Amino acid sequence: MTENKTKDEIRNRFRAQRRALGAEAREAQMQLVTGHLLPWLQAHAPRKAVTCFLSYGAEPPTADLLARLHEAGFTLYVPVCEPERQLSWTRWYPGVAMARSLVGPIDEPVGERFSAQLMEELDVILVPAQAVDVNGDRLGQGGGYYDRFIASLPRATRPKLLSIVFEHEFLEAGKIPVEPFDERVEAVVLPSGVLELTK
Repeated sequence: MTENKTKDEIRNRFRAQRRALGAEAREAQMQLVTGHLLPWLQAHAPRKAVTCFLSYGAEPPTADLLARLHEAGFTLYVPVCEPERQLSWTRWYPGVAMARSLVGPIDEPVGERFSAQLMEELDVILVPAQAVDVNGDRLGQGGGYYDRFIASLPRATRPKLLSIVFEHEFLEAGKIPVEPFDERVEAVVLPSGVLELTK
């Protein structure tokens, strides 16, 4: 069995578990996540500028988080999927015009697109994940968009990397197959709180 197949099988298992939770339970857990993440960002994001993903399917729902961050005065950027599995970024705010992505089944804000140079102005990248282990190893969606993007950033100046996952998706070390190009996150946000993972 190849490592990629193992990853796909694990990914599909976690996707099924998220769907089985149901929308109401996902929203309830995300409310707890938001209750921990907002004060953490207020203490650790001095520029009040962060990225956040637009949730899709059974991912932790980020609509309310985005609205509350905006209300708290944060400048928010969301990812835009580009050809060849690259990312750019655009501003998000309540009521921003949206259009269907050219490369994925999700709507994205319409507006100026920013390159990786924008990261010099940000405090935190909220990196989507299916699961994260205690070492910060992350199981993503499988496209490699974020791993490629993070690898392109100078380590000394890149924003802090956080992932949001549900409690059952925070795993012991060794539960996620790791490949050389996989990028670790530095902290995880759970319904029970924010945990720093790597130094």
